[in-house]
This record gives sequence, structure tokens and C-alpha cells, in this order.
Amino acid sequence: MSNQALDELAQLEELHWQLSILGAIDVGIVVVDNAFQIQVWNAFMENHSGLRPSQVRGKSLFSCCSEIDESWLRRKTDVVWQLGSRAFITWQQRPYLFRFRHYRPVTGNSDWMYQNVTLLPLTSTRGDVTHLCFIIYDVSEQACSQLALQQQES
Repeated sequence: MSNQALDELAQLEELHWQLSILGAIDVGIVVVDNAFQIQVWNAFMENHSGLRPSQVRGKSLFSCCSEIDESWLRRKTDVVWQLGSRAFITWQQRPYLFRFRHYRPVTGNSDWMYQNVTLLPLTSTRGDVTHLCFIIYDVSEQACSQLALQQQES
């Protein structure tokens, strides 16, 4: 086998590992194009929404997730699209972007999952922002603890 073939095989193996990691991490990953059509929907999103990637791929984020305030999210993402810089949504600003049930209803103090979200611009090889990645973190434990502490203090 030539060195080039070995390099290509190594790159394929690395890509396979990266995709396996992407599917297994305990955060939500959603990638949309500039029309907010869903391109990527990972296992976290599938598990919490009940929607398979094949059900949402190529569809509008707003039609698949009607709980999202479209005008608010478009305003929030403008800086990401225009400047190519990250933006953040914290649970204190908005308890959740995606309305997922809290998966520990017995020990949790909330019906819904509290979320922090990173809005990450994805660029083409020319440097143009072509897609937006939402990274969704479940921060329910921290949020419930902080809210309980605030209630005790007041």
C-alpha cells in the first residue's frame, strides 16, 4: 500500500472516530443552513425530542420545533451569521431553547430541561459563514440547585 493510500485510510479512520464521538457525546448538536434547514441532528437530540435525524434533515428548524420563538432566535443569531462570532444563550436568559422533558422528574424540580446553548458559526473553505451549529448543554442540575439556593436565601 502506498503512503498516500495509508494517509487516506488514516484520515477515514479519524473521520469515523470523530463521527462516533459526535453521536455519543452528551450534548445536543444541531446544524442548520442559512435558511434554518436542519442538516445535522445528533443522538442527544433524537433521544430527547423523539425525532430521528431522517425525520428532520432538510426541514425547517421552526417547523420541527414549534416551541422556538422564530423572530427572537433570528435576532439572536444575526451576529453569528454577520460577524462570524460565537454567541451564547444561558438558562437565566431563557430556560430552554428546545422544550425537552427533564429526564430526572423524581429528583428534579422542573418539568423541562434547563439549557445553555452555544451558537457556533461554521465557515466554508473561503471563510464565509454557511451554517450555524447549536450546541445544547443540559444544565438542569445546576439550574435547579441555584434556584433552590435563591429560594432559601429569600
